[in-house]
Amino acid sequence: MAQSKNLLTKKISEKSQIQGVVVSSRRVYVYSEETDDEIELENLLISLLSDNGPLTRGQLVSMTHIPRSTLYDNLTKLITKGNIRKESVPRSTRGRPKVLFKLA
Repeated sequence: MAQSKNLLTKKISEKSQIQGVVVSSRRVYVYSEETDDEIELENLLISLLSDNGPLTRGQLVSMTHIPRSTLYDNLTKLITKGNIRKESVPRSTRGRPKVLFKLA
């Protein structure tokens, strides 16, 4: 499983062609021409944050192709467990502050 997690995060970070992603409440199934992988969604998010530093929810959505609400639900679970934290970054202009998720 650790090898498939590394392969999946490598694919995502290299922005290689992921043909599809199927998300259940706790797992992500990723398929492409090279491989089919299954990974715990929480482990994927922790791995992405450790490899790429603080990320916004929009960046995580574009990297993983996981629906925004599913992603946010799992980020909230990780915040509750104390694995990650949410940080607001004030803007110099009007509008909502940018929210970053990063490892605790």
